[in-house]
Amino acid sequence: MFRPSRVTCTSWAWLLLAAMGLGFHLRGVHAQTPAAAAAVAAAEDGVDISVKPGDDFFSYANGEWLSSTQIPPGKDRWGARNQIAERAAQQLTQVIREATAAGVGSPGRKVADFHAAYLDEARIEKKGLAPIAPLLKSVDRLRDKAALARWLGGHLRADVDPLNSGVYDSSHLFGLAVSFGIRGEPNHFAYLVQGGLGLTDRDAYLDDSATKQASRIQYRDHIARMLQRAGFDPAAQRAEAVLALETAIARSHANAADSANDRNADNHWRRTDFALQAPGMNWPVFFAAAGLSRQADIVAWQPGAIKGSAALVASQPLSVWKDYLRFHIVHRYADVLPRSIAEPARDFHAALAATSVQVPREQRAIAATNQAIPEAVGRLYVQRYFPAASKARVKSILDHVVAAFRRRVAAVPWMTAATKSLALSKLKGMYFGVGYPEKWQDDSKLDIDANDAVGNLQRVADWNYRNALAKLGQPVDRHEWAIAPQSPGAILNFQLNSYNFAAALLQPPKFDPTESEAANYGAIGAVFAHEVSHFVDTLGSDYDAQGATRPWWTADDKAKYDAASQALIDQFSAYRPFPDLGVDGKLTLIENIADLGGLATAFDAYRQALGTRATDPDEVRRQDRQFFIGFARGWRAKLSEEAMRAQITGDGHAPESYRISTVRNLDAWYEAFDVRPGQRLYLAPGSRVRIW
Repeated sequence: MFRPSRVTCTSWAWLLLAAMGLGFHLRGVHAQTPAAAAAVAAAEDGVDISVKPGDDFFSYANGEWLSSTQIPPGKDRWGARNQIAERAAQQLTQVIREATAAGVGSPGRKVADFHAAYLDEARIEKKGLAPIAPLLKSVDRLRDKAALARWLGGHLRADVDPLNSGVYDSSHLFGLAVSFGIRGEPNHFAYLVQGGLGLTDRDAYLDDSATKQASRIQYRDHIARMLQRAGFDPAAQRAEAVLALETAIARSHANAADSANDRNADNHWRRTDFALQAPGMNWPVFFAAAGLSRQADIVAWQPGAIKGSAALVASQPLSVWKDYLRFHIVHRYADVLPRSIAEPARDFHAALAATSVQVPREQRAIAATNQAIPEAVGRLYVQRYFPAASKARVKSILDHVVAAFRRRVAAVPWMTAATKSLALSKLKGMYFGVGYPEKWQDDSKLDIDANDAVGNLQRVADWNYRNALAKLGQPVDRHEWAIAPQSPGAILNFQLNSYNFAAALLQPPKFDPTESEAANYGAIGAVFAHEVSHFVDTLGSDYDAQGATRPWWTADDKAKYDAASQALIDQFSAYRPFPDLGVDGKLTLIENIADLGGLATAFDAYRQALGTRATDPDEVRRQDRQFFIGFARGWRAKLSEEAMRAQITGDGHAPESYRISTVRNLDAWYEAFDVRPGQRLYLAPGSRVRIW
């Protein structure tokens, strides 16, 4: 599975990709002379004709790219996904810069104005701290703990997303998510999620290693500097107290693994019971200020953290809490405040990342614009780089792939009839979004001002929060997207029985509108089929068609599946990139099965789409070759030895060169490339693995 930016195996909010099948057999294909083979190969640009496909198909198909591509300095790998991400970043910059020409009131105008305000350092400098003065004054006015609870509730923000994208920590003391559940619930409900830390996570506060201790000293000094430059002295003493408070908050925080467990969605607390479950906070006041006073129950995603933070509200001095809030206000908006604050804040972040490289303001403005209003940017992106014609073409490939995989499920011998019926039902109800949402968010009520960088950030946060509250109690929309079109990734969500595949990932070599249908079925078709297979394999078997956490495979299904899979385990375990280290067939089994099923299913779909358009055996063979070459190029990559070893020992995906060797299980590949016994990838027909 492909995992773009953030992935959690237990929450199943995955950014992913690949799949398998029956084989078609060509008749009447004649053996080629060496001269004829060379002529065909020469017509297939980029292959290495000095390599026999049956010996090393990865090197054969990617010969030109492998010889001309170097791993960039500072990287340990470089491949198709890296190239796409680099290109997408350039495209993102281009569309945001071009937005200056957008009309008043359009999504493009909002993009242009947000970007312009972020870049306008002269205006930011002139305004000084005035844009955050109302926030700071609201903290000054806090007189008791009830007022503190009211302030915390009033500034609760929807900046977490535990089930969609795996965001488990808020920059505020708590974060709100309004989301679906894990039991197939029809409506959205509220999640309260831990937060409040300025460093990365709890370990940054509690780990006693020299590196972590040094980062805490840097952070303490940063807190003091921000407070001092905002006019709060004695800053050093206040900073010590703020760091101590955050350390106490961190002690009750759940760690990354516990936070990623989607069973946290079962921690429903009645709103009226929060005072008993987490004493110390005036919860009625908090929820009233947060607009949640009518919510019957709320999920405590990390109960221990909520209890711990509530207790600290009661036990810690109000003066420390006020300094904590003041610092976080300055810290949050530092990059759109005067240089006296912005520059040391950037220095702190660079030191924390152990780099001396400063990101230029233009680049920061691009990133901030994209993060703040991603759908507005996304609409511009798809207009420029993923037109409706491309979406229609990709959607056609997807439809053929899904139909082909349904046929495979119906025919698979190891699955019981009842389980097949459930699998087919799940596939029928699956939503697989391509490129961008069918319906965009209405942002007409979001005000973006080209002269107000701080205000823009505040209004975006307020708008997101209002949108979250508006979803409470409303039906779950399984077609709702959780990834922006310009993000080069994808998200598989088992609870929604849905998959979002962003437009930015639909670029060469994954999808190329200038390439043949055969090549695109081999590249993106196999990726789609891989992902579709996950909905009904051992990953998806824990979730039913409604997204409820309910295993639906029988013990007999699992036993037969395991028996059918053993040959693939053995096949991959035989690959030894190094004398002392081989691929782990068990560790990589789930993804290897999905690759195998994806490739075979995509071949079925390609042949079905080809239909009677090509009846000449030589033409069909030529297109079959393009299909398999397209598959190999979609996974091209170069890895350093260190990266290769790390992937083999800790990743559920086999290295790309071995993933490509999956072709050796399809009869059609042998016929397309005249693969013979004695060549390294040759498998006797009886040894070729078929699972889906």
